[in-house]
Amino acid sequence: MKKKYQIEIEKQDHFGRGLVRMNQIPTFIENGVAGDICEIEIIDQKKNYQIAKITKLLFPSNDRVEPSCPYYEQCGGCHLMNRSQKKQWKEKEQKVKELLERIAGIQEIPLSPILSKNHFFYRNKVIFHGKDNQLGFYQEKTNLLVPIDFCMIVKKEINEVYQQILEFLKANPHDSIQKVMIRTNSFQDILVAIEGNLEQDKILSCLDSVSSIYINQKLIKGTGYLIEDIFGMKFQIYPTSFFQVNYEMMLEMYRLVIHFYQKKQHQTVLDLYCGIGTIGMLISPYVRKVIGVEQEKSSIQSAKKSKTRNKIPNIEFLQGKVENYIDQFQKIDSIIVDPPRNGLDSYTIKNILKILPETITYISCDPSTLARDLKILSIRYHILKVHPLDMFPNTYHVECVVFLKRQKIFV
Repeated sequence: MKKKYQIEIEKQDHFGRGLVRMNQIPTFIENGVAGDICEIEIIDQKKNYQIAKITKLLFPSNDRVEPSCPYYEQCGGCHLMNRSQKKQWKEKEQKVKELLERIAGIQEIPLSPILSKNHFFYRNKVIFHGKDNQLGFYQEKTNLLVPIDFCMIVKKEINEVYQQILEFLKANPHDSIQKVMIRTNSFQDILVAIEGNLEQDKILSCLDSVSSIYINQKLIKGTGYLIEDIFGMKFQIYPTSFFQVNYEMMLEMYRLVIHFYQKKQHQTVLDLYCGIGTIGMLISPYVRKVIGVEQEKSSIQSAKKSKTRNKIPNIEFLQGKVENYIDQFQKIDSIIVDPPRNGLDSYTIKNILKILPETITYISCDPSTLARDLKILSIRYHILKVHPLDMFPNTYHVECVVFLKRQKIFV
């Protein structure tokens, strides 16, 4: 285990690690970049693979860059910050292509070039954890807290509020914070939700510029939500509401979806896992009716208020699990799905194939579960286009929007 090996990293795996085969054993190298010539040490051996770390970088890859963040190696939240932006894009495009080929069996993939915007300071929501009067992030796959002073992928206004909270803890060592969520919008309004043991008056004084504050899930200041503008429509966002963390890339994604529904003659659209109802409301001018389904209660409450605020008559929302509603729908012309990372459950996908809408729009944050579901849907659908989006720069995550059309069956 302590022996050193000199190798050249052959390629990247789908989680941003370097990959090389040693005696036919796949070896994953933490923070490795394809093209690195380096000395490595095996730190963990499994039955079919092993994990290694770089002990000496001999000749760095041409794609390797110096990470901008001082916490990069300790935090582990940004997996790809040690390589160029173009290299990150290439890896993500290749990841989508390889997974669709291998899992879904799709060989000729209509793949668009990846869309990307801001590389840093893009996240509009973050959760910091606290321990021993310090705040930071848990190191990936551990309970080890990495104290940080700022984060390079969250919005600058979030970093400013975070600095104020750090100063509060320094000035009040007897107060404690277990968790703090900070959220902002395109108008730079701030919502903060804190869990811990602290004096309400002191934290209010410290965060006097913050719009809304929750302490231990109790609203102590403001309306309790943020208002966000998307193409002229207004939406209410609560602490637990699902909302894309990258506003600029979210707009790019919604442009793709709106364009698709603008040029089709859809009548009734089913919007599954609809969150606060953004997509359904944005396409509502181009269809006869939209039905949104969402499990999270606060998201449905927000969606209904936004429906009233935006004066949208042709949309309705149902609160509950998708699998509890999916078998009730008939005569649906199009279905939009934006499921969690684990994709569609078998019961839902079976009923989608029973409903058999003319088109399906699949929004995915995990290309492996996307590929698994597309393999099943390809029984009756063919892919019109796959659009990868760099929703989470500097991480291995990649968002995809896929448009599918029902195949014509000739008897």
